[in-house]
Amino acid sequence: MPRRLVNLTLLAAVTALLGTGVGAWLLPETAAGSLYVAHRVAGIAFVLALLWKYAIARRSLRRRGLTGVSVWIGLGTAAATIATAALGLAWTSGAVSFDRPIDYSALNLHVITGLALGALVVAHALGRGESRPALVALAGRRAALRGLALLGASLVVTAALDRVALARRASGSRHAGSFTGNAYPVTIWSLDQVPALDVATWRLRVRARAVPRAAELSYADLAGLPHREARVVLDCTGGWWTEQQWSGVSLDDVLARAGVAGAATSVEVISVTGHRWTFDRREAEQAILATHVGGEPLSPGHGYPLRLVAPGLRGFLWIKWIGEVVAG
Repeated sequence: MPRRLVNLTLLAAVTALLGTGVGAWLLPETAAGSLYVAHRVAGIAFVLALLWKYAIARRSLRRRGLTGVSVWIGLGTAAATIATAALGLAWTSGAVSFDRPIDYSALNLHVITGLALGALVVAHALGRGESRPALVALAGRRAALRGLALLGASLVVTAALDRVALARRASGSRHAGSFTGNAYPVTIWSLDQVPALDVATWRLRVRARAVPRAAELSYADLAGLPHREARVVLDCTGGWWTEQQWSGVSLDDVLARAGVAGAATSVEVISVTGHRWTFDRREAEQAILATHVGGEPLSPGHGYPLRLVAPGLRGFLWIKWIGEVVAG
């Protein structure tokens, strides 16, 4: 296969992997199903295309040696490629998980090396970009057949891996124990430290975006609102999922209690650590501000005294240690 066509194929695969990976994190579970499949297919296509790239890179190194910034960027790209692909295949096959072989999720490592690979690919393309042969010269019958063969092989390999993979959700997450109260894994977004909050002095501030003055609700005030319970799956981007019985109050009731529900079209939920996310009105209406899980008060690592339960959304959006809610 022509060198430029190989490079463009790999660039397209990396772009697809980044787009489907990030998109599947952000979209509701019901809308992300096709992205999970596309991500796996693009990953296999990427690995298969590397067979062509290996021959090209070997000839280039023999000719140029280990001199020049672009060569070392290329070697860094190769290292990130190997790490990302190996971790992805190992996760899919079940060889690694969120708690083995080390006490840190291999899926998180896959994401970290994948993001690094994306940055290195951009740098490598800027340094070694090609303009010849022209794209129109590559868009022939032979190139189309090779592309179809690569896609077909990727689909077959993906289907085979899905058949032998250990039980997991479409997102790739593996079961971490359900209906166990606080006995499910603790994963903290952005490496935040678990804050020490005194429920006697803690307050939930609730306000409208255009109004700086906020209503303040104590833990006892929340207990006086209508009680809400729901069985909801928490699917963590760290690669595990658990279904638990969550209880607390609805986010909508809290907004109404503070008198800021009105015509709000969005709701921002903010942690005392600074982690925050804005939800549209439909998502906010389904959300619970949980104080308990499985009949137990939330543990500090799981968000005590108050965390968000957002059905259908990935775990990094389930804000812990909530300190403020802003209706927009």
